[in-house]
Amino acid sequence: LLGKREKDEIPTDPLQRTGCLFGGVRNDVQRRYPHYLSDIKDAVNVQCLKTLFFIFFTCLSPCIAFGGLLSEKTDSFMGVSETMVATSVFGMMFSLFSGQPLLILGATGPVLVFEESLYKFCLSNNFEFLPVRFWVGLWVCAITSAAVALEGSFLVRYITRFTEEIFAILISLIFIYEVVKKLMQIFSDHPLMEDYCLVSDDNHTYNDSTSFSFTNWSVNYGVNNNSEWQTPVSKGEDEVLNQPNTALLSLILVFGTFLIAYFLRVFRNSKFLGRSVRRALGDFGVLISLLSMVLLSIIMNKTYVQKLDITDSLTPTSRKRGWFINPMGIEKTIPLWLTFAAALPGFLIFILLFMETQITEMILNKKERKLKKGSGYHLDQLILGILTLLGGLFGLPWMCAATVRTVAHVSALSEYSRTHAPGEKPQLLGVKEQRVTNFAVHLLIGLSIAMGPVLRAIPVPALFGIFLYLGVSTLSGVQMCERIKLLLMPVKYHPSVSYVRKVRTMQMHKFTLIQLTCLLFLIVIKSTDASLAFPFMLILLVPFRLKIMPKFFDSADLAQ
Repeated sequence: LLGKREKDEIPTDPLQRTGCLFGGVRNDVQRRYPHYLSDIKDAVNVQCLKTLFFIFFTCLSPCIAFGGLLSEKTDSFMGVSETMVATSVFGMMFSLFSGQPLLILGATGPVLVFEESLYKFCLSNNFEFLPVRFWVGLWVCAITSAAVALEGSFLVRYITRFTEEIFAILISLIFIYEVVKKLMQIFSDHPLMEDYCLVSDDNHTYNDSTSFSFTNWSVNYGVNNNSEWQTPVSKGEDEVLNQPNTALLSLILVFGTFLIAYFLRVFRNSKFLGRSVRRALGDFGVLISLLSMVLLSIIMNKTYVQKLDITDSLTPTSRKRGWFINPMGIEKTIPLWLTFAAALPGFLIFILLFMETQITEMILNKKERKLKKGSGYHLDQLILGILTLLGGLFGLPWMCAATVRTVAHVSALSEYSRTHAPGEKPQLLGVKEQRVTNFAVHLLIGLSIAMGPVLRAIPVPALFGIFLYLGVSTLSGVQMCERIKLLLMPVKYHPSVSYVRKVRTMQMHKFTLIQLTCLLFLIVIKSTDASLAFPFMLILLVPFRLKIMPKFFDSADLAQ
């Protein structure tokens, strides 16, 4: 434990620069580690136990969903197995050594987009994906170490609501876009037909038992004497196509998962049933919706629907790789120049990891949350850089601060007053700040890897329903979304909030339209071959807000 004099020397502002190399890390350690014993003792209560199970399912569902999507984006070089291992191991390591153990690590949308862009780049240039990832991870670690040594986290002061809102909406749109894209693919692979037992084209008519051969796949179909459609027998790893009712069932699974989870979330704040029952249904809404759709797919087992692909044992998703990645190449040696060129994508992914982590730290450490044990802006960023290097070395997905899951974690650990007057909102008393729930959640996720047969019963469309839920729910409470709706609303119906009352309507609309233009620009960049440069374009929003926007708006207007 630190003496009184040493405690007085630690600045109360975690972003105050010391002028020394790694001075911020040293202050984070001196501020947070003396509470290590209490971080264990403070977890011995019923509230932390309930939070443990709630956050476990809250983290497990997106983990499986992101793993399934990552498998599709990288041709199974990384999938559910790798995502669960990375989430478990890296999450436990982070919970043990971080300066802010309430922060939850996990796979996130922007990082997933970057992984996809990097894979496409390697594929188009005939580079081996996983060895290139190692060098990118190595450069991320080096750049992170340099940034932390120079106390670069102080730059988070310059990230304003302008950038935060665009980033939040972009994450939501990534989720929603992936759902729409998946449904379009399903309807393309399994189109709605008038008659599935008789298929014809310009030159042929196919009846009863038919074999369709296409460019890259071949599937056998058959009809029995009772005119019942038989499940096609796919050859090896070939695709299953043109199945009756598959598109409709997939649509039901996606929107069924989304609607159940969303309305249980709304039900949490309703006036029906008791408060504890409402909270339980709302907290476990995602799990309830997922289990409901799994049950539906089991009942309708005669209709083909894509299921989660996960290995039986602790083995990689693809047979083309092992758990250790040779930095110099798996099947062929990578060029020497490429090891240095990897610094560019390394810098870009560093920007993403930095912004997501620091913004999440800012959200956690707001004064209204009444946290008392300190934060870890510098220390946590350094740990994340090291974990990124390990992710590249073992071929595991890169983890990042998961904002939605982190906020859910803190909310579940918050204590509120019970003596308030009827009709008044309960007052926040504090948060159970400890390390145990974070560690135990990721330990349970690791143990879940052995549940391969159970996880393979999960239909992939249901996981995309979770993506849709995450995308839509993240939009709620974002001021930019509210101002977009005001663009289409007469002034007399505008709500009485500060940014409406204190800012002229035309100025408010102009600010919103500028944000929309920046958002559309980022979407265009993400959708083109220049998608690897997306993080760089994102960080440019910070100087744009600080230097360009004041030329068009008063400081009082920008403060709203």
